[in-house]
Amino acid sequence: MAASEEALRIKLTRGAIDNGYIRVPSDQQLFPNRFIAAPDGEPEERFSLVLPDGKAFRTCVLGKYSRLQLRFAPTFKEIGVHPGDFAVLDRDPTSPDRYLLTIERDPTRDNSSSLPVIVEDNVVMPDLNRIFYGPPGTGKTYATIAAAVEVLDPEFLSENRDDREVLKGRFDQLVAAGDVRFVTFHQSFSYEDFVEGLRAENDENGQLRYEIVDGVFKNLCTAATARVTERREAPVDLEHRRIWKMSLGNWLGDDAYIFDECIANGYALLGYGGTTDFSDCKDREEVFNRFIESGESVTRDSYPVSAVNTFLFKISDGDLLVVTEGNSKFRAIGQVIGDYRRVDRKEQNDSYGQCRPVKWLRVYKPSLPLEQLMNNQFSQMTLYELRPGAIDMSKLAALLNSRSESPTQKFKVGEQFGTGYEVVFASADLVELAKPNGNRLPIGIGLLKTLADHVKKGELTLDDIREKRVFDKLSDSKLEPYLVNGYNNILPRLVERCLSGAAAAPAPKSNAKVLIIDEINRGNVSRIFGELITLVEPSKRQGAPEALEVVLPYSKTRFSVPSNVYLIATMNTADRSLTGLDIALRRRFSFEEMVPQIEQLADIEVAGLNVSELLQVMNDRIEVLMDREHRLGHAYFLDLCSQPTIEALGSIFRQKIIPLLQEYFFEDWTRIQLVLNDHRKSREHCFVVEVKDDLEALFGETSVPGQRARWEINEEAFDLPDAYFGIIDHARQPLSIQIELEARRGNLTVKQLSTGSIQVWESGALLPEARPFLWKLATELGLKKHYSSGKEYNTRSLGTAVISALNASAS
Repeated sequence: MAASEEALRIKLTRGAIDNGYIRVPSDQQLFPNRFIAAPDGEPEERFSLVLPDGKAFRTCVLGKYSRLQLRFAPTFKEIGVHPGDFAVLDRDPTSPDRYLLTIERDPTRDNSSSLPVIVEDNVVMPDLNRIFYGPPGTGKTYATIAAAVEVLDPEFLSENRDDREVLKGRFDQLVAAGDVRFVTFHQSFSYEDFVEGLRAENDENGQLRYEIVDGVFKNLCTAATARVTERREAPVDLEHRRIWKMSLGNWLGDDAYIFDECIANGYALLGYGGTTDFSDCKDREEVFNRFIESGESVTRDSYPVSAVNTFLFKISDGDLLVVTEGNSKFRAIGQVIGDYRRVDRKEQNDSYGQCRPVKWLRVYKPSLPLEQLMNNQFSQMTLYELRPGAIDMSKLAALLNSRSESPTQKFKVGEQFGTGYEVVFASADLVELAKPNGNRLPIGIGLLKTLADHVKKGELTLDDIREKRVFDKLSDSKLEPYLVNGYNNILPRLVERCLSGAAAAPAPKSNAKVLIIDEINRGNVSRIFGELITLVEPSKRQGAPEALEVVLPYSKTRFSVPSNVYLIATMNTADRSLTGLDIALRRRFSFEEMVPQIEQLADIEVAGLNVSELLQVMNDRIEVLMDREHRLGHAYFLDLCSQPTIEALGSIFRQKIIPLLQEYFFEDWTRIQLVLNDHRKSREHCFVVEVKDDLEALFGETSVPGQRARWEINEEAFDLPDAYFGIIDHARQPLSIQIELEARRGNLTVKQLSTGSIQVWESGALLPEARPFLWKLATELGLKKHYSSGKEYNTRSLGTAVISALNASAS
């Protein structure tokens, strides 16, 4: 069958074949708009795609990535696709929503001489130490997310490499699990922050003491090498269990042996109360009296009395104990399995006579960092209850292989809902969201459960919540109308999560740990790493042929860097305030250059101006005037993908590009002019203009020695398309912007420009914001305002729908 005129013939590269995607050019005519998903939503419809083997799948075109949503890696592998072959997409003449995929072989390849492809089973892991370096805005920090997932879950990365939102979600799960740590170096960052140092703490008696605290790197290394030395079956259900923090001896003191004794004998010992027998005490008052009878000088409110009272009466069978090592680690988790008893300590000659039998469920050596379990730091007190919110129940459940009904399974810190709503806190009673404007929005779990229950019973739908119909259907509801109707944009998504439950986070595919160091060259590398500068070298890691250990200066313990700890760093090559990177670090890290990816901006046009061409010209000039390390990154302009307007471009230049050029050239305005081509443009189109001073008015009739030219920013230029065209070519003029579609309702006029932008005019005046008026018009016209996924239409989709409806009603 001959291909139609609209058929797409796409040459496949090695990357496209490995990732299994087919790119769809943005200027194609084959797929109508209803099959193309907007950057922040779903398509109106999906189409059927028939593969070469006859199988058909429903899919769409991802407008954000300019490719088909369906992945073709299995198909490419099955039929032996090679780089240079062509994927041909064409309509099926028998159906308007059916398309055909065929493969055309590269005619230049000699198939008869091709050799068999050998696939290795062993996956080559990334380098242990990597630095992404390059100018600002080239995506260095952006790249660290994929690099971390590549280490910890390479299969997930392979399957979702092009879906940034899914990839970021997996990264957030790994961060929450403690498998990834993130730190930014700065000039005051020290060895004590990175490896270990002393910290002043007050004990339960108010006495000042100094504790050795591990830094971020040592903490991660400890977690990477920790092993379970004791493992027993844990309770299946952790709901409603009380959990207590307890110290078993001072791990650096004379009583450090207490911990080993307790683990070996299956109990927990408390040092307060000595060997006094409290077994016949009925309450706190009798405990206090027993202290007095034994000759101890205490008050009713003193901590020894409180500790013994808790140990006897508050801790119950089935409660869990978390045994700490200092304030920043824990080393065992146990379950209380019996009542209090006193034990004789004559042989040991110590004061640990108070005992509760315990089944030790997990014992870790070395101890695990508190981040593997806690949301905050442990207190110095020997014994106290860990309140909800202090301990992460999902992490505890993972450590014990148990089940937790904690709401952290429903909502996790870092998750995003809707447009810009991010979970910043989750507890048994509350989920707190950061709103797009930076304010916090606390929402009670009870409210969400109540709405979810109504949906389960068929009394409400998610659309009812979204369209503010809750109180029309539930006239006797006691819910707060201001909250339910005021946040109808986000509540349906939260209720939907309560209905479906969050999928359990998949376990990492390796036992590796990743430390991401942002701006590594901003810190004093020699001072931060100290003697560990040698130990991070791959050949000096644990288990390597030339493995080395050092004795750390504070703890006096032997330390080496595990072979499963990966360091991923970023380095801004344009940071002029810093000295060169330590040569020792250069030798131990592999360097991956991040350059401006101009091609990512190829499809972005603002008022007819190609943004990739604009950036290329400026970078060429910067490279001549300075060097290639100070070029401008493409990331500064990516927001134009969703908002390709002069206003958005002006904001980028005003807030980012001009200040960066000032930094680059030490406010040498003449060279800044050269980058922006201002020296050849008319004055009104210049971003930087020279101020002509009236020296006589300023200083009088006198000679002014060493006078310098003064410069100022021309604010009006940021709103003029000619100013940006002039950067490329001072004689170049912007293309005229045409009005493609137009519709009226009353004194409002809605226009769609040739650039795709939507404008709303009122009585002949352009309104600054189109969206509120479009939303009102869509509501009056009874139009759909959400994609099938529940996301709201963007301004363009909403404007197109309103114009179509108004014109249809007028005709």
